[in-house]
Amino acid sequence: MQKYLRAIGFSSIKSLHQLDRIHKGIQRDPDRRSIVSRSLQTSLVQLDKQYSPEGLGISMVGESDAEGSFLFEYSFPYVVPGNYVFTDEIQVERMTDRSGYYGMIDNINLSIIFSVQNVSMITGSIWKDTLPAILSVQLSGLSLSASILLPLQKTEQDLLYEAEKRREDLTRIHMARHGHSDILDQMMLREMDTRDTIDHRVATEDVLSIVDSSMIPSGLQSDIYDILGTILQVQETMNETTGEKLYLLDVACLYYVIRVAINREDLVGEPAPGRRFRGVTWLQGVLTLDRF
Repeated sequence: MQKYLRAIGFSSIKSLHQLDRIHKGIQRDPDRRSIVSRSLQTSLVQLDKQYSPEGLGISMVGESDAEGSFLFEYSFPYVVPGNYVFTDEIQVERMTDRSGYYGMIDNINLSIIFSVQNVSMITGSIWKDTLPAILSVQLSGLSLSASILLPLQKTEQDLLYEAEKRREDLTRIHMARHGHSDILDQMMLREMDTRDTIDHRVATEDVLSIVDSSMIPSGLQSDIYDILGTILQVQETMNETTGEKLYLLDVACLYYVIRVAINREDLVGEPAPGRRFRGVTWLQGVLTLDRF
């Protein structure tokens, strides 16, 4: 995922030699260092370095032995999520090719998969066998190409109806997971009716004039989505090392709010609250133990 370095302002990094210089700087002076046991002989080490006050950074993951020597494994760019917390039953699966994790939220109609940012915390919890099924997650994402769309025309009554519908859907999803199969059948039938309505309308209308929120898997990577959602907040920031200008957008998509980072050069249109964001986004998440 090194190509997503562009989303946090490192568009000039084109080679492993350039990236290695960044890595050496992180090892010399990390903003945060986390060390957790994962066997009797070794520990996982996570080093984080931020390049803007708003939480755009690079995380290095590796291993240390009993003597404390660090062996680098991989790194990834990240953006710290906003203060939107969602508590749910979240499955955590280890990545097959590295010491990282995927988180998955099963929302009946779509399973949301994201890369876990706080690898060290999850590793420590798994080592201690204390990772619960109920977790809290804050979502963020990195995008390399996106556009700004005008909002759909909605009345205040439409907005109230949609907010109530989202609350009801979350309640139904919770009930369906806990044995209420009739609720699941009702949701599936309603989803089929909605799709039939959309299919009829797209024959004469542009789909983007009908749908204002969607999350569609994109490509072969399970944690990359084509996201369409409403912008709640816009922040302009800058990578303090490179000087590249960036946007942080809080995007309401389905049941979630995702903080998306994108290089200013890669966004078509002027972002503003109320307008819509559409872009392919690498989805990330920070997990914490259930707050309740």
